[in-house]
Parts: sequence; structure tokens; C-alpha cells
Amino acid sequence: MATLSPSLRPGGLDPTSRLQYLPGVGPNRAATFERLGLVTIEDLLRHYPRAYLDARTFVPIARLTPGPLLTVTGTVTSAAAMRTRGGRTDFAVTVNDGTGALGCYFFGQPFLARVLKKGVAVVVSGTVDPLERRMLNPLFEVIESETADLLHAGRMVPVHALTRGLTARMVRRAVRDALDRAGARVVDPVPAALLGQLELLPLATALRQIQFPDDDAALAAARRRLAFEELLLLQAVMEIRRRAAQQTGRGLVTAGPGALATRAVATLPFALIEDQAHAVEEIVADMRAPRPMHRLLLGDVGSGKTVVAFLAALHAIEAGHAVAFMAPTEILARQHATTCARLAAPVGVGVSCLTGGTPAAERREVATRLAAREPLLLLGTHALIEGELDIPHLALAIVDEQHRFGVRQRASLADKGELPDVLVLTATPIPRTLTLAYYGDLDVSRLRRRPADRGRLVARITGEEKRDRVVEFMARELAAGRQAFVVVPAIDDAARGTRTAQAEHKRLAQHPDLADYHVGLLHGRMKSDDKRATMDAFARGALHVLVATTVVEVGVDVPNATLMVVLGADAFGLTQLHQLRGRVGRGPDRSVCVLVPGRAATPQALERLGVLAGTEDGFAIAEADLTLRGPGEPWGTRQSGLPKLKLADLARDEALLALARRCAAELLDGDPQLQSSPYAPLRAALLEHYAEALELSLAG
Repeated sequence: MATLSPSLRPGGLDPTSRLQYLPGVGPNRAATFERLGLVTIEDLLRHYPRAYLDARTFVPIARLTPGPLLTVTGTVTSAAAMRTRGGRTDFAVTVNDGTGALGCYFFGQPFLARVLKKGVAVVVSGTVDPLERRMLNPLFEVIESETADLLHAGRMVPVHALTRGLTARMVRRAVRDALDRAGARVVDPVPAALLGQLELLPLATALRQIQFPDDDAALAAARRRLAFEELLLLQAVMEIRRRAAQQTGRGLVTAGPGALATRAVATLPFALIEDQAHAVEEIVADMRAPRPMHRLLLGDVGSGKTVVAFLAALHAIEAGHAVAFMAPTEILARQHATTCARLAAPVGVGVSCLTGGTPAAERREVATRLAAREPLLLLGTHALIEGELDIPHLALAIVDEQHRFGVRQRASLADKGELPDVLVLTATPIPRTLTLAYYGDLDVSRLRRRPADRGRLVARITGEEKRDRVVEFMARELAAGRQAFVVVPAIDDAARGTRTAQAEHKRLAQHPDLADYHVGLLHGRMKSDDKRATMDAFARGALHVLVATTVVEVGVDVPNATLMVVLGADAFGLTQLHQLRGRVGRGPDRSVCVLVPGRAATPQALERLGVLAGTEDGFAIAEADLTLRGPGEPWGTRQSGLPKLKLADLARDEALLALARRCAAELLDGDPQLQSSPYAPLRAALLEHYAEALELSLAG
């Protein structure tokens, strides 16, 4: 027996129907919509406009003026297709409203002759060409009846993201049909009681107003309601993950009395600042609690996160356990190993480093020590979670720069032990809204101040024309026994105007002012042994200048380096530049970061660089970067399993995010499993859209 398509069944389309069944779409055009990720009716309804054209100002043709977007209503009095000398066929019409005539010219659209015929009534929206007194490629709508709603002109006209094969008119028509046929049946994941309490629009109304707003107030109300929905779902996931971690018992004591850490602090060549001491207290309190720790140590560049992590590790080692400290790169892993070995030597704690380049004999030795359950601080890269390495007594997993790892990798590391405590470190200052949105399942400790033994760090902006003066300054720093970084955006074969590492290395190595100094080159394509040898040579002072790509962005600690020169600085984000600047200023001497934008740098790029030069506060810089550039995806794979926000704007929706966070917690307080009928749509939406994030909840 043949089955009816959804469009022919009793009741017609529903939000889960495939787009091919929407009248006017069909299988071929549905395949084009799929290139935008739109498969079902609801997908299309939630394909929100990226902008709106305000074509609501109606004027008589006689009063048209160049400049603003204006709308006229009239009748087509002439229409003709015209062949250009280049072989293109254009289309022109004349519209008359009784006060005057307006010419409208459409480039390469002769097919409009089928709809813009002589005698039809039209609404036309556009800007007037000041020279020829006509509109070029205006928006238009044929008026088929006096009661028909305007769709393409004479209103706030939605502008959707498109792909080849789809026009703006096609998408607007499909969205309107989808709203009319199925918009009222989209299931609302926000509980009805909460909608009433917060005075939010019903979902069907919000979808219609976000797509075709009646006015500015209706658009704002629709956006707020749909943005709240996005944030509520996200915060519900964060809260579920957070509670799952808190409710999971372990029966594993991961912190000793603290005698070992106390001895280590006494041997440090510096005093802990208040932020560091407080962070250690918070971490150790979590380690002593009867649940796995899931904490984020959020510290500005050079704030001393490694020391805090090391002291936390000592508490676990004192209790007889192993600690795994994972870094995203071999350079950073070895840097941490060197630092931790130096700090551990006075208290007699064993430190090992395991990376992809570790010899087999050394690997076997480490495995033997782990099998014997020897208390050990083990540092490494992803090699710690690959292969057959077994860490049976793993009590604390420390993950540095976690946004460079997938959540599944962190889960694999946690699987090495019996639900170990997890401490995440990041030197990327994260704005408060992003912390709540994407790290809401973690407790947070913050280090805002730099240790008092660090020298002053300043940033300066200078043009390409002064690069020789920068080299002169570099030579003076080297003559004083200091070292310098030079960072460029690309390795080689860059587009015209972009500095490359290889070319800059050659230029500096041959520069007469640097004839007495050794210039090294470091980039991501080098073999691991070559990268390690180059970095070791720079660390011990055998290389005076290191030309590098952003491979030195995090973790590189050479206190003797006092100059950082960033060429093509406009190619980097503010947060990344702040990370690069943090490679200097790690010793007691004054340090300088020189930012050299490219010759084609835009005013907006120069504004961003001015923000960096004006403050050392990484959190203030991160907030400015969020405002200037938007959230983007700075936290990378941390968002694994978390859909992108379509409408919520984390640069301006902090209050709405806090409200969503509070509401999510209250809903879960009343029904932790969201199993009662009022919460069934919310539960279904979470399971549909956030399955991976919920599956990995125990990994944080």
C-alpha cells in the first residue's frame, strides 16, 4: 500500500517533517537547504535572520531623495528586458504612483518579466541613485490583494544566510509557508509556568516575530525570548553535569595533611601572593571532599598557575597517589617538567616526563614505577592517555590549556584512575559570561595579579617603517645580556604583505646590528627533536633571538627574555596577543612588547591593538575582545557537544545568562531528572541536542 507524503496526510505538515514536503521546495531544493544544515521544518523556522532591512518608510515618488532606504507603492507602467554589450540581459521597469515615475533596474534578472508585468501593483524598496534618479536592484513585492502581508519589501525585511541555489526571496517564502503550516506546533522546551513568570512570548509568536517582526519592540521581545531559551538549555546541561560530578562518590582520599606542600612553600625563592594561597586552599578543600573535584584555575598570563598546580599535586603525592599533568604540546610539557622538577627537588618528590619522543626504555621505567604504585608526578602530552599506559593510583589529573583538548580526551585521562580529581588550568583570561556559559559545570578559582617579583611589562605600537629602530632597540637589549622573541603570523608562502618566519629569520640573521648574536627559528612544521633542541638552546641562552610562529604562545618560560616583537600584529586576536606578550616580563627586569601592525591594518584592528597597549589586565582585555569581535570559538573543543548559540550574545546578555542559570538550577531543584510532564519538552530537547555533553558529564 502506498504511503502518503506528510503534506497529504490528515493534519498536514508538522515541525519534524522534512523540508522537501513543504510546497514550493521539493527534493532538489531541499538538498540545497541541507547545505545550510536545514533538514526539517523546525530547522528552517530556527534559521534566524542575520540582519534586517528597514524598508518601512513609505513616501510618494515625488518626494524620493537619495540616501535612505525608502519605499513606494505604485503600478508598473512599462517593463522591458535589455541586452548589454557584454552579453548580459538586464531588466527595467517604470513604476508610477500618480505623483511621479520611478525607474527600477535589475542587473542580470530577465526572468522578472514573468512577475513584473505592465499593470501590476507593486511595493518597491531601495535607495535612489543620485545621478540617474532610479533604484538599482530594489526589493519588490507584487500586491496580489489588499489584505496580503508584505514579505519582501515595505517592512522590516529579514536577511537570511544563503547558499548557492537559494535566493533571499526563496528562503523568505519558504519560512513564511513553514510558519503558516507548522509554526504553532513547534514544541516549546521552556516550561509554561516559567514563560508566565518571566513574561516571555509563546514560542510560536516569538518564531513569527523573529522572522517577520511587526516592529522594533516585537523583534526585541522575540529575540529575548529565543535567546533565553538557548541559554536555559545550555545552563541546564551545565547544571546537570555539575550535579552529576558532585553526586558521584569515590571513596578515595586524595589530599594528605599538607606537610609536604608546607615544606615546598618554605623552599620557594618567592612568597605566594594572596590569590595563589587562596586558590591552593580551594583546590585542597575540593580534594578532601567526598566527591571528584572539577575545578578551573583561571589565571592571567604570568600569574603563577604552575606553582599552584604543583602544590596541589604535592597533597595527592603525600597521600600516596600519582598525579598526571597533561599539556597540549611537547614544548609546554617539558617546560612544566623542568619547573616542577626544580620545585620538587628540595622535598624529594619524583617527577617524570612522558611525551611522544620518550625512549622506550624510559617508558618502561615509568610504567614499572606506576605499576608499583609509587607516588609520582607524571607530566606529558596526549601520550599520557594513549596506548596501554596504566595509572592505577591516579588521584589528580591536571590539564593545562584545556581549550586545546577535546572533552573526550579529558575523559580518557580521568578513566586512568578511579574518578580522579580534575584540575583544569588556563592562561586565557575568560570573560565572566563565557565562563558561566561554557565552564558552568566547573568550580572556578581565579588568579588576577602577577607575582610581586616580576618586572614592569609595557606594550608599544609602532609602524612597519620603524622596524630598523626596533632592531636597534633589540641590539641594546641583547648587549645588556637579555634575549628577544620575534613572532610572525606565518611560516612561509604567505600572502603578499604578511611577514613569514623563514624570511624574518633570514633578515635578522643577516642584519648588521645583530652580527654578534645567534638567531634561531621555531615553528610547528619542525621535527620534535629540532623544536626541543631550539627551545633548549634559547632557554639556556645559546640563542639570543628566537623567531617563531605562535608555537610559543603558551607555557614558554624564559625569564631572561625581555623583548617581544610581534610582526603583523593586526592578524592576531587580542587574547592571543596578550598570551604572546606574556612570554616576556617573567623575570625581575623591565620588559617590552612591540606590536607592529601590517601596512593594510584596518582602523578596527588598530583600535584592538590600542586596547592591549592600554592595560596589562588580561580579564579587561578579554572583555574588550568579546565586545569588539564577539565570542567566536576561542575555547575550541571545550564546546564539544554544545551547539553554537544563534541569538544569545554573550557580549551583552550577561543578565539574561544569569537569569537562565538561576532558572535552570531552580528547575533541577524541583525535579532533578526533569521527569514530570511540565518538564518533558525540556528533557526531550536536552536529550536531542546535548546528548554528547550529557554523556560525558562525569568527565566534566
